[in-house]
Amino acid sequence: MTGFDPIETAKRPSFSIIVPTFQRRATVCDVVAALGDIRYDGPLEVIVVVDGSSDGTLEALSALRLPFPLQVIFQENQGASAARNRGAVAASGDVLLFLDDDMIVQPDIVTEHARSHAQGADAVIGHIPLDPGSLPGFLADGVAQWAEDRRRRIAATAELALFDLLTGQLSVRRSVFEALGGFDANFTKGGSFGNEDLDLGVRLLARYRVVFNADAISRQRYVVNSRHYLRQWFQAGQAGIGFARKHPRHAKALFELRGIANPVTRWIYLPLSNIPGIAKILGLIAGRAADRPWLSNGVVRRFVRKLFYVARDLLYWRGVRLAGGPLDKRSLLILCYHAISDLDHDPVLKPYAVPAGLFQQQLDHLLDRGYRFVSGEEFSAFIAGHTRLPGRAALLTFDDCYEDLLSTALPILQARGVPALAFAVTGLSSFSNEWDQGAGRTRMTLLDQPGLVAAADGGIEIGGHSRTHAHLTQLDDAMLTSETQGCMTDMIEMGLPKPRFFAYPYGEESPSVRNSLKSSGYEAGFSLGFRRFADGTDRYAIPRVEIRRSDTGLRFWLKTSIPHLAWSIRCFLRHGTRQGN
Repeated sequence: MTGFDPIETAKRPSFSIIVPTFQRRATVCDVVAALGDIRYDGPLEVIVVVDGSSDGTLEALSALRLPFPLQVIFQENQGASAARNRGAVAASGDVLLFLDDDMIVQPDIVTEHARSHAQGADAVIGHIPLDPGSLPGFLADGVAQWAEDRRRRIAATAELALFDLLTGQLSVRRSVFEALGGFDANFTKGGSFGNEDLDLGVRLLARYRVVFNADAISRQRYVVNSRHYLRQWFQAGQAGIGFARKHPRHAKALFELRGIANPVTRWIYLPLSNIPGIAKILGLIAGRAADRPWLSNGVVRRFVRKLFYVARDLLYWRGVRLAGGPLDKRSLLILCYHAISDLDHDPVLKPYAVPAGLFQQQLDHLLDRGYRFVSGEEFSAFIAGHTRLPGRAALLTFDDCYEDLLSTALPILQARGVPALAFAVTGLSSFSNEWDQGAGRTRMTLLDQPGLVAAADGGIEIGGHSRTHAHLTQLDDAMLTSETQGCMTDMIEMGLPKPRFFAYPYGEESPSVRNSLKSSGYEAGFSLGFRRFADGTDRYAIPRVEIRRSDTGLRFWLKTSIPHLAWSIRCFLRHGTRQGN
């Protein structure tokens, strides 16, 4: 094969072309038929995953014949990301080439991708100009212009930005795809739209070499009508918050790309996005108008186009708003739990142990009130000034890392998709709460190394809580360093990630304790207090609201709504009781 010097004498990698599709029988059949014209000397297979289509796509594809293996897989509708992952599992190729179900490929597309991989690329994206068979109109014209602008910009700079990585045409080494864990199916769950490509792009660019090959061409047959397009932008707004929260250090760039710094966005779109129905009504009007024949009139066409894009942007920001954004909050509620157990038999430890049933009720109550729990990564980005927080943000923390964190709390958290931080005591050979065992108190087992690793693998970020649960404010400098730096060293030796956060035992801290944390390399230190954590607060004196077994009903509502008022009432009642005695 001429012009293919890099791999003329080398073994050409095998390719698996993976196409997810939903309700596009005619288009995807044309896409697969065009794949039959591919010219490539190496092993090649095509896998089409029909994601719950009910329009006869499965039957139509099953009747097609290609000069290389074609596998058609049907699954119930789970979204494009899940369909791509399903195709990857079934694939046998060294390289996975993902194509959208509207991509009409050039015959040499695999050859071009193979060329880039032979030159050292781990992933390759290509040029996706408009196909002549696309629906006519300003939407298709915009897609064509965008594709050409993208090609010119990348060719001029030879640099890829995060927002250049699209899954419409993307090849990735199989080993790389598996190492990354595939696509995050949450972004397109249930057939939704948006940002699964950006999510994969963040992970790819962080670890691997990604290149653009302008000669790898697949033409997009754009068949999206105006109403479907507007619905996609609404879903993209919701997905934007999901992306921003998963990758908070890229949140600013994403929303700046969507125009959040524009005064029109700030003073018109965002305020209007708070009003239910406005975006939907305008979208219906603009969508219907865009498909009407009167667009032949130039003046009317320009007006309708302007109205349409106003509706698009308003729907995007409405989606952002409903998903908890934009990320502009400067404070959050941080809750502190200890054991998730029933210690009714122990009058001393009973207040600090919340039974599993009550814990579930408390979480569900907070979720029903619209609280959005942030992860350790989001919190880290927030205190570093890289992002702000969604509305009604909350952070869930656990002190001590008892065994029930893994056996009881983790399944409850996972069932609700709630992230959490937990702080481990690492230097007690008994792996038990030695600090609490005097005077007949209950012996409670702490998580050991395998247990902490399992909790971390389950989605709970593990931080430090000292080596022996000592009163840190009573220690000299050497002992203090042993408790803070030593705890970090213990965790690293256990095979856990280097801890970013530390919680002070008993909530006790002082300037010397805070300085010890800073010099040890912790990002932040958590104490206790009846107030929210706000931007600008000392990150080594972070207040948390301690939740106890007695916090039910109105008391729990007060603690999680107006914590300082709950504290005032508590002080008043205590003072009143003492006065009465």
